[in-house]
Amino acid sequence: MIKDSVKIHDNFSLEVKSIYENTSKKKKTNYDTITYLFIPNGLNINNQTYPKSKFYNDVKVYIRYDASEYTLDDIVNLKTGPLKKLIKIVKKITENKGSKDYSLEFESSIKMLGAILNNTLRMEMASLMTELNSENINFDSAYLDKLKNILDSYRALFPQIEHANLEDNLKKTIRYGDEYLSNITNYYLIKLLDFYKTTQVEAKNLLEIVQFIREEQIHRKLYNYDATNEDDYYDETLLHKRSQLKKYIEGVLFLNRDVRKEGAFFEQSVFAIAAGLAMVISTGIAFYYQQVYGNFTLPFFVALVVGYMLKDRIKSSFGLLFISKASSFFYDYKIKIKDPENNIIGVIKENFTFVPFNKLGPKVKIHRAKNRFIDADYDLFGEQIVQYKKKIVIFPKKFGKEISDDRLKSIVDITRINFYRFIAQMDDPKKTYSILKKGKIVNRVGNKTYHINVIQKLYSENGIEFKRYRVIMTRKGIKRIETVALDTII
Repeated sequence: MIKDSVKIHDNFSLEVKSIYENTSKKKKTNYDTITYLFIPNGLNINNQTYPKSKFYNDVKVYIRYDASEYTLDDIVNLKTGPLKKLIKIVKKITENKGSKDYSLEFESSIKMLGAILNNTLRMEMASLMTELNSENINFDSAYLDKLKNILDSYRALFPQIEHANLEDNLKKTIRYGDEYLSNITNYYLIKLLDFYKTTQVEAKNLLEIVQFIREEQIHRKLYNYDATNEDDYYDETLLHKRSQLKKYIEGVLFLNRDVRKEGAFFEQSVFAIAAGLAMVISTGIAFYYQQVYGNFTLPFFVALVVGYMLKDRIKSSFGLLFISKASSFFYDYKIKIKDPENNIIGVIKENFTFVPFNKLGPKVKIHRAKNRFIDADYDLFGEQIVQYKKKIVIFPKKFGKEISDDRLKSIVDITRINFYRFIAQMDDPKKTYSILKKGKIVNRVGNKTYHINVIQKLYSENGIEFKRYRVIMTRKGIKRIETVALDTII
């Protein structure tokens, strides 16, 4: 099964997040995805102006494990949960005076608790907001109690680590984890408070959230977590520190990528064969003229020169011909997904090309034609169509082997596509137009927008699924993304 979402990452970047579940009982789980970008012709993006090298420069891919799903109750009470595991490893590391194996497990356990709690708070937040939107305006204060219980249990480990005979770097790790837990707690509580202010939740419930936030602020001040230079320009240092801390903690889920060009050996072999054929032809010409005119004659000399010229062109032409014919059998790049212990847990292959509209599948054509503004939306003015294809293979036996979490079951593929190159040929973001109103000419200013349509074709063991989005852009960047509902096609 593939869970897929598209959102705005920044002014010019689109983020496509795909979650691939490791569900197969076979030796491997297979997924395929094809993303089509329908780009207006006026933006001058085509196979001459936008080759593979530019596309891959504009695409950034992150591969990581998907954080396991736990409830707050699970984190507090489950014996195999991340909090209980951390408590156990703290006991081991203090008793064994920081052996190397336990030190690595200790650091990993702190990071896993932070990553899992972040995922849990995000899910719990969405659940609370959904309940309120369904007119259930009762606030459950148990949510805050459970969260406090987790933080208190974590912070109760401080004295054991501080008094243990451990390296300073190891002692700092538990503080880094505490700062991260405090940051995400503060973030989600402020988000919850902001949401509740628009509802009919009682004031005393809001005060509970405010008090919790203040307690966390006092805690961070006590340990100088938010301490920055007074001259810090727009809190640059604070935000940079939080960003680095987020990468450090959530880095436990990220996987290594070994990127190599697909079919490189085949390509070199083809060029070698082409060189051999060219040599055969040029040598044949030389032998023929040598037999006819002799060794030291002008015709033989001319034949040698012509043969050399033909050899060079034949080698190049044959090589390009074979490569162009073989390109449909190979992807551009092959990415080996490796865990920190260098185990290969999966492979991703990716391919980029421009395709004409008449080469698209019938269902893709129907989905693109839906909700056109005019019939000539693409037939008259034309669109350039980018096809970005991925093949994903996951190896179940090696999946999550280095992380002791039985609930780990998915890989997240985060692909960010930057559209900054697309704005070069766009008009100014504001356009003036005139209308006649009550007998007077009124000048108005409107947004000059461009639509980039995105269609995804997702293959999994459950079948094929289509999704479509409309990216609304101006020269200043992406304004919004609209989801286009698609009809069921049998």
